[in-house]
Amino acid sequence: MKMSKWTVGIVTISLASIFFSGCWEEGGKGGEKGVEMKIYIIPIGDVEQDPLLRLSWALREKFDGVFEIGERIPLSEDTYRPERRQYFATPLMGDLKKSIPKDADKVLGVLDVDIFVPALNFIFGQADLGGKVALISLTRLREEYYGNNENRELFMERTLKEAVHELGHTFGLRHCANAKCVMHFSNSLMDTDVKEADFCENCRKELELRIK
Repeated sequence: MKMSKWTVGIVTISLASIFFSGCWEEGGKGGEKGVEMKIYIIPIGDVEQDPLLRLSWALREKFDGVFEIGERIPLSEDTYRPERRQYFATPLMGDLKKSIPKDADKVLGVLDVDIFVPALNFIFGQADLGGKVALISLTRLREEYYGNNENRELFMERTLKEAVHELGHTFGLRHCANAKCVMHFSNSLMDTDVKEADFCENCRKELELRIK
């Protein structure tokens, strides 16, 4: 998908299935026919609105449901580690879990600070495997972070990939060995750029089964 074709629109979007057409007809949310799942995109701290809106539109092509931008929650300074100049992702996930809307099936937190977990120098995102909550950071997805000129289209491509990847984890999908699959682990930004924003055939089939 070319990012130039994305349209910024309303915050709440009723979505039609593209990849999983008809998967709600037999089962759907809670086994009820015609009931769509609801996924909230929740900004954490100071996050530009435009990427959130564009992301909510782009995600409609990957998942079937209603995407809504939720109420912003504060970025806890208690999660900042000055010796690393980064924010600790695990307690941020805890804060996000406390802010899950009652009608949410999944929640994607989006923040624009550098994040980490102790085992890694940095992470692009984190998710509860098979759970409700996922998190992505926009900071290292920007070309400006590396001293390069701004590339808005590339930034949004990376953002979509990381969002789909982390939401995929919430549906129980694990890392995929296929370097082109969106569920492939990104050890570096190069890995993110190499992979596509789509699920490989095996991951797509597994996702269909889990959604049903």
